Amino acid sequence: RETHKIAVFYVAEGQEDKHSILTNTGGSQAYEDFVAGLGWEVNLTNHCGFMGGLQKNKSTGLTTPYFATSTVEVIFHVSTRMPSDSDDSLTKKLRHLGNDEVHIVWSEHTRDYRRGIIPTEFGDVLIIIYPMKNHMFSIQIMKKPEVPFFGPLFDGAIVNGKVLPIMVRATAINASRALKSLIPLYQNFYEERARYLQTIVQHHLEPTTFEDFAAQVFSPAPYHHLPSDAGSYPEILPSEAPTATQVDGADLASPMSPRTSKSRMSMKLRRSSGSANKS
Repeated sequence: RETHKIAVFYVAEGQEDKHSILTNTGGSQAYEDFVAGLGWEVNLTNHCGFMGGLQKNKSTGLTTPYFATSTVEVIFHVSTRMPSDSDDSLTKKLRHLGNDEVHIVWSEHTRDYRRGIIPTEFGDVLIIIYPMKNHMFSIQIMKKPEVPFFGPLFDGAIVNGKVLPIMVRATAINASRALKSLIPLYQNFYEERARYLQTIVQHHLEPTTFEDFAAQVFSPAPYHHLPSDAGSYPEILPSEAPTATQVDGADLASPMSPRTSKSRMSMKLRRSSGSANKS
């Protein structure tokens, strides 16, 4: 699927330096509601989808917002979700956030957000959110001149809080697509998927005829059950089933069998000979 990773920053009132912004461990209630609306919260230790460079060993946080459809996967690197209790963790946090090309900045500062507060070689697109009165929010979009136009939000838009997470997420995804279109020889996700499928076919191809393939599909080889443990009994085939004359290794003679008739005849002869001797 198409994958995107997007950074999310929280700027409190009066914060104007990198260290104070990166050491935030939480934000206002409006900010937390916005982050919760970007996707569903996933546990990184057992998350099976796109990770975007985050680790399962809790070094990059415990949870993070994640959004996915049948064709798209988006993971958000939220600065307030990542640990910042040491210099090493701050460096790792800045590495993950700084390498993202699309940044979402929630700013509660009285002045506009300055691009150079968090220096990074990436961050080609900044989507900055300023809270206003009556649960409305102002949107500021900064991008490099070579980045194509994207939407649905635009610079100077005013958005209601109910649709803010959905609109910002869609804008961030389209901004990431616009940036990827600038990469030389960039392959779309469906082209990359087709290449993977072709590689699997080449590595696991087995030459056969259509007749043999149809025979294997419609008349597969018989399957014999094997005992899973010592306490189970193996399956007995019909040809191996004991007959009525085989029990505990001994043959039980049938009343109509020749052996039985011979034994009865010998007993009669003995009785007749015994009576003759008495007479």
